[in-house]
Amino acid sequence: MAYVGADTVAMAKLYQKIGSELIMWYVIQTVNGQEQQVCTWINQRMDQTLFERCFVPLYEDVWRKEGVGHISVRKTFAGYVFIKTDRPDEVYEELRKIPKLAIMLSDQLDQNKQKEKTFIPVSAEEEQFLRSIYMDGIMRVSYIEKNSEGKITSIIGPLEKYKDYIVKLDLSHRRAVVEIPFFKQDCRMKFGLWCEKDAKIPWIEEEKRLRKNHIEEVCRVGEKNVTSTTGLQPGDSVINIQGICGDQALKVIGVDERKRIVNVEMNLFGEIFSVQMNVDDVEKTEEKGNP
Repeated sequence: MAYVGADTVAMAKLYQKIGSELIMWYVIQTVNGQEQQVCTWINQRMDQTLFERCFVPLYEDVWRKEGVGHISVRKTFAGYVFIKTDRPDEVYEELRKIPKLAIMLSDQLDQNKQKEKTFIPVSAEEEQFLRSIYMDGIMRVSYIEKNSEGKITSIIGPLEKYKDYIVKLDLSHRRAVVEIPFFKQDCRMKFGLWCEKDAKIPWIEEEKRLRKNHIEEVCRVGEKNVTSTTGLQPGDSVINIQGICGDQALKVIGVDERKRIVNVEMNLFGEIFSVQMNVDDVEKTEEKGNP
């Protein structure tokens, strides 16, 4: 069995990292309306070893019928096709063979200017943005919850990370417009909005369930970690300093630290009753409360 030293493994990882960093996203600018045809030509006819992936970014637009949301899929960027490759020069040469792209590749421009205009590298920040909003090449709807005043209290979906970039919010037409720096300019993108009265979408319902469970868990942990400010705990004996129970010792059976309420057992006419009292109205005593 061959031995692979630590240095060899480290170098292999380094080369793998360098290789992955060389693979970049590029934008192919084509004629508006011909995006899918260009994408199909690339995926079916271009040498598959030249690129890793080619797609037209889409988003879920929302339209209403009788007050209920419906989804239709639309392209995000008019005239743009995205391709991921570490061999951009060879890809560009292949692009020149696409008939639908010939309009964009005018003979009036020299080759370098043509390339700058029609084959644009995507920056690391832009790529990170795209990765954060797309799921399998589609930007899903964003689910929103509002309070009684109509203000948004919760967002699930791609809009959540970019709510601070909203420049237009149209809840009645179920869309939000976000403005971000993209392609060296301020770019406006539409996000489709979904709400409670619309049909249930499995991934949204699952996220709602996970968030609810998380909140409940935080509350449980918080209750366990609450430091006692009353000095009382179940089993203690107290007397009511307001005198409503005379000098009868009362057994503590529960304490609500947040509401400052104490539950005690009180003997009335030979029967034991559970009674709530304000913590400030009782005082701890050494006498034993009702058994």
